[in-house]
Amino acid sequence: MAIPLYITLIGICILTSIIIWQTFVCRKRITTMTGMMVAMALGMSVGLVTGVMIGILLSGNLFYSTVMAMIIGMVTGYLAGIPVSILAVLDGTLAGVMGGMMGAMLGEMIAPEFQDPMIRIMVVLFIATILLLFQILKQPVTNKRDWLHHPVVMVFGFLLFIMGYNQLEPLIPPPSNEIGHDNPHVNVKNLSIEADEYAFRPNRIQVETGETIKLELNNMGESEHILEFIGLEAGELPSSQHHQQISGQIQIHSNAGEKQGITFIPLVPGTYRYICTIPGHKEAGMEGEIEVTL
Repeated sequence: MAIPLYITLIGICILTSIIIWQTFVCRKRITTMTGMMVAMALGMSVGLVTGVMIGILLSGNLFYSTVMAMIIGMVTGYLAGIPVSILAVLDGTLAGVMGGMMGAMLGEMIAPEFQDPMIRIMVVLFIATILLLFQILKQPVTNKRDWLHHPVVMVFGFLLFIMGYNQLEPLIPPPSNEIGHDNPHVNVKNLSIEADEYAFRPNRIQVETGETIKLELNNMGESEHILEFIGLEAGELPSSQHHQQISGQIQIHSNAGEKQGITFIPLVPGTYRYICTIPGHKEAGMEGEIEVTL
């Protein structure tokens, strides 16, 4: 995990603790309705922002990320509501559960290129919520506003925070095995396989480990074909409805008359089969071999 993300999480914990502490300090001066609103807003915002982060960090494990985010939001709402009333506890707990669940799902679904900006947006919204809650809790204490709590000063400080926060290094560093299409030093090999009824041409190809393979499946036939590499271990692939990598198996789906491409990096040398997974096509002869050499 990147250092800026650690700093962000520590900041969220500190600000959340300050608001919870303020609910204890101001519990005799605020109304039950105000306490319910504070607990609900804090639980929801903490659940959302931490849920998005956990969902991104634990991508592919939606169950664990959802449970963790729900627990964090629920505990936050519970602690914020305790000083006020049981209704505030109930509101805060339910809002925290809801926020954590939504945040985890959002973090899981967001595309890799939007993960960093999404976290930054959620953090900015969280800071805005914290400032509003702080004003709400301080308002009953005194009707006198010092310069620090003046709305203009708070807005100016909030804008400064946004500009400074955006200058941080990436919160989510790119994966080390990410394919760099714009890197001129990457060794790229272009391959094309034609498919018709019922054969692949060529039915034998050769590649090297570590090189970037850009493979195109040209469907010349009148029915759909799905080319699948059996047991071929490769680097990460971009998700798409036309190609995917599941448990070491790479697939390309192409409808009649379509051309579909896929980019991957073979990792382990060996000889692997590729077949068409449409029922009956492999038996009719749609298969071939890919040799991965060192």
